[in-house]
Amino acid sequence: MKSETTTAEELLLAARAGEPTHTGVKTLVAGNRSGHIVLSLVQAGANVCAHVFDCHHARAMRDRLTEAGVDPSAIVHCTAEIPEGPYSRAYFMTTPTSMPAELVLDQLEDIRSQLAVGGELIAAFEGTPDDALKTMKRVFARVHVLPLPDKKALGGVKCVKGVPQVALFRAVKGEKDAAAARRSFAADWTASVPNGEMRTFQSLPGCFCHRRADPGGQALAEVACAELTAAGKAFGGAFDILDMGCGCGFVGLLVADRLRSLCPTDSKIQLTLLDSHARALATARVNADRLGFADARLVLADDGLPASEPPAFDLFLGNPPYFGDWRIAETFVSTAFRTLKPGGRCLTVAKSESGLKELQTRIFGEVEVIKRRGYFVFSSIRH
Repeated sequence: MKSETTTAEELLLAARAGEPTHTGVKTLVAGNRSGHIVLSLVQAGANVCAHVFDCHHARAMRDRLTEAGVDPSAIVHCTAEIPEGPYSRAYFMTTPTSMPAELVLDQLEDIRSQLAVGGELIAAFEGTPDDALKTMKRVFARVHVLPLPDKKALGGVKCVKGVPQVALFRAVKGEKDAAAARRSFAADWTASVPNGEMRTFQSLPGCFCHRRADPGGQALAEVACAELTAAGKAFGGAFDILDMGCGCGFVGLLVADRLRSLCPTDSKIQLTLLDSHARALATARVNADRLGFADARLVLADDGLPASEPPAFDLFLGNPPYFGDWRIAETFVSTAFRTLKPGGRCLTVAKSESGLKELQTRIFGEVEVIKRRGYFVFSSIRH
């Protein structure tokens, strides 16, 4: 297998190699993160729309195209939904680690809605072939199983009883598909903090968190509200909150909502919701409007707020991914240190005490550890 590509992308590259040229054909690529298949199609003359949810993946894809001398500005789109078609061809790839099953269905339905009648989809799955076929048939009436490359070409693909755990399909959009209504996978659920009102939030597959309040985020919101309660009763003027990695926005919105209830009516609670995922911010916008924070600022970024912004926040909330070498978590905590006003508070949360605690101590100098709901919330003051 080629470096930086998934097995699913390799399958699509192999399938594309046997196709005719794509000159001028309006072509969609979804589920890709590396840009290899996108570049291959562009070089074959296709009119490509490459869709991603996360701006980190969009950046990587744009860099790959730029390095090859291709202007990515009209090709790569980081949006909550696939840009409007119709498309004559589409390519989709997924792995068990890149997309939950519900998001796969949602993506396939979105692709079907944007394909022209007679347009075709080539889809590659990593995972159980029978399950993948069932998923495809839930969306398309006509699905053909395509042959896989020989086992040598598949390299180290996992096999179960000699069957490679990958699958390649071709689906053609027919009149029956065109008549099918697209299902909504949006979910409403509720969350609250102690002494606060129960609030209803919306989420979508692929955004954090979907269908239920994340317990780590819930712990973070509850600790934030407890620590701000005393200050809130004597609060006046403006109070600025930054929720980084906000997902659907429920942590920042729960805290802002509770703080608003404790403050004088002339107080101004300003909320900034930041995430790298376009779909997450789309739901955060819905939820901010629902809770009366229509003026909330939404920022799509994978590297924090711009370095040019002065310290402006009284409270930083962060539930960072805590895996790998903690680089993402360091971006969170560094952003907090840079954007908090003197006296501002940084609150982050993790499942384990080690790692994030040491990181936050190194950047802020000191940290208080608060246990809540089986999680550890780390509190630091910007001096």
